[in-house]
Amino acid sequence: MDTDKSIDQILLEEFPPPTWEEWLKAVEDTLKGADFSKVMKTKTYEGITLNPIYRKEDLEKLSFLLSEPGIAPYLRGNDPQKRLRESWKIAQAQEEEDHVRLNEVILDELSRGLSAVNLSLKTADRKHGISINSAEDFKRILKGVDLHAAPLMIQTDLEQLALLDWFKAYAEEEGIDLKSLPGSIGFDPTGELARKGSLPMELHPAWDSMLKAVNWALENAPCMRVISIDTRCYESAGASAVQELAFALSTAIGYLDGLTASGLSIEQLAPLFQVKLSLGSNLFMEIAKLRAFRLLWAEMIKQFGGSADAQKIWLHARTASFNKSTFDIYTNVLRTSTETFAGVLGGADSLEVDPFDSLLKTPDEFSRRIARNQQILMGEEAHLNKVIDPAAGSYYIESLTGQLAEAAWKLMQELENEGGMIKALLSGTIHSRLAEVSKARIDAVNKRKDVFVGVNMYANPEEKAVKLRELYQNPETEAVKLSEGALPVLRACMDIEALRNRVLETKTGKNMSVCMVNVGSLAVNKARQDFAIGFFQAGSLDVVNPGFFETAQEAIEAAQASGASAYCICGTDDSYLTVVPEVCKALSDKPLVLAGYPAEQVESYKQAGIDVFIHIRANLYETLSELVNLMEVKK
Repeated sequence: MDTDKSIDQILLEEFPPPTWEEWLKAVEDTLKGADFSKVMKTKTYEGITLNPIYRKEDLEKLSFLLSEPGIAPYLRGNDPQKRLRESWKIAQAQEEEDHVRLNEVILDELSRGLSAVNLSLKTADRKHGISINSAEDFKRILKGVDLHAAPLMIQTDLEQLALLDWFKAYAEEEGIDLKSLPGSIGFDPTGELARKGSLPMELHPAWDSMLKAVNWALENAPCMRVISIDTRCYESAGASAVQELAFALSTAIGYLDGLTASGLSIEQLAPLFQVKLSLGSNLFMEIAKLRAFRLLWAEMIKQFGGSADAQKIWLHARTASFNKSTFDIYTNVLRTSTETFAGVLGGADSLEVDPFDSLLKTPDEFSRRIARNQQILMGEEAHLNKVIDPAAGSYYIESLTGQLAEAAWKLMQELENEGGMIKALLSGTIHSRLAEVSKARIDAVNKRKDVFVGVNMYANPEEKAVKLRELYQNPETEAVKLSEGALPVLRACMDIEALRNRVLETKTGKNMSVCMVNVGSLAVNKARQDFAIGFFQAGSLDVVNPGFFETAQEAIEAAQASGASAYCICGTDDSYLTVVPEVCKALSDKPLVLAGYPAEQVESYKQAGIDVFIHIRANLYETLSELVNLMEVKK
C-alpha cells in the first residue's frame, strides 16, 4: 500500500467512477429492450421532462448558478443575514369572526410561535372570515399586538379600500409609526376578477381604487405592501407550476404598465409588491417554483428599468388546496408537511399552512396547532432557519429552476401578446388553459396514476360520508363579469370522493356489497384478490370475502349465501375459460365483475354476462361508477 496516497486517492484508483456512457449502458441492459426515454423519463403537468439522473453538464447553460445570497437576482433570498436572525414569518391565517375571541387567539398563538398576524377577511364571495368596518375593529382585534414584531397581513378586495384609512386612524390613535411599519394590506383586482368571476365596479374605477391604495402607501406607510398578487385562485383551479408563475408575472406587468403610466417610478412601486404562491405535493417542483419566481421577478423589474435593490420581492407561500382530501383527512398532514418543507427550502419570506380539516369545518385549536407546529419543527428541530438556500448546488433542483423559469417566461410572453391577464380572463383563455391541465390531473387520480392515500388507494372501509364546508357564495354585485364565470374551485380527488359519498349515503338504505367469487388457491390468486378488494374499497363498497374454493360450484354457493349486491370473479386467466361461463350462468341476477382483463376473451366474457372488468389500467372512477349504477338498478 502506498502510504503517500490519501484514502480518497486509493479508493478512486480501486473504484474509478463510471462514465455517463457506462452508466447508461448498464441501465439499458436492465431494461431488457424497453425504451429508456419512456421508462426512465417522466413528463410533468408543466410540460417538463424529468431525467432519471442529473449531472454537472445539465447546469452548463444556467446563468444564475454563481449568484450569491442577498445579491440580484435574489435566487437565494433577499437578505441572508435577516433570514438567519429572524427566520421566515409563520403567518397562519386567522378567521375567528368574534373580535374579542380573535384577539385572544392571536395573542395565544403569538406566544406559541406565530410571528405574523394574517387576517382572513369575509368577502362578497367567501362566507367565512373576519369583518372589519372601523378603526375600533382594528383596535379590538390587535389589542396588545406589537405589529413591528408580528407584521399585519391582510388580503383585500376592491370594496374594502376603506380598510387603509381605518388602519391609519387606528395607528395614529395607538401611536404606531406607520412610516417604518412592515406588513401588508394588499389588493389584487386581477386575481379578484378571476376568483369571483366579476368585479363590483367597472375597470376604470377599479384601477382608480388601486392607484389610491398605492398613493396611500407612498404617503403614509412606504414599508406596507399594498399590491398582493394571490395565485390561490389559479392553483385551486388546477394550475401547473408554470401557469401559476406566468399568471402572477403577467398580472404584475399589467399593474406596473398602468402605474408607471400614471407617473410613478419603478423604484417607488417595486417595494409595494408581494406575491402569494401555492405549494403542492411535488416537493422538488415546488422548491424550484419559488426559486424560479425570484429569477423571473428580478428580470421583469430589470426590464422596467428597476435597480438591483428594486428587484427584490416578498414571497408568501401557502399550502395548496387542489391536492387535499376530505377522506382520511390526517393524510393532509403528510401533504402539508411536504409542502411546508418545500416552502422553507424554496426560501419563502412568510409561510401559511392550512389545517388538515379546513375543508370540512372551521379549524379548531388542535388542527391549528398541528399546522403551526409543522413550521416550528422545520426551524427549531430541523434547523432549516440556520441555512441559506439549502437547495443550492443540487443538480436536479438548479436544473429544474432554470426549466421552470424558461417555460413560465415563455407563457407570460404569450399572454402579453394576447393583451395581458385581464384580456385573457375576459376572453376565456385562462379558463381553457387551466381546464386542460386540471382535467389531466383529475384523470390521473381517477386512473390511479397519481396515488392519493386514503382516497383512491388504501381507503379506509370504516369511514362515513363527509360533507364539504360551505366556503363560497355568489357575489351580489357584478359590474364587470367574465363570460366563463369564476374560475372553478377543484380538487384532484373530487370525483372519487363524490362517488364514495354517494355510495355511503346509498348504503344507509340498501345493501352495497360485493362478494368475492374466489376459485383456485390463495397462494396463486392472493395478489389479484387484494387488488380487487382495494379497488372496491376505494369506492366505499363493502366486500364479502368467503375465501378461496377449489371448484366454481362451491364459490357460487358461498356467493349466493352472502346476500351481496354484486359478485366479483377472482382467479387466474387460464381458469376463467371454464369458471366464467359457469359462474355467469348461476349468478346472472346480480352485476358481475371480473378481476383482470384477459384481452382475447373480453368480448366472449361480456356475452357470457360479465358487466365490469377491474384491472390495473382501469379508470377507477368510471369503472366503479358503472358498477354502482348497476347495483342500484339490479335488486
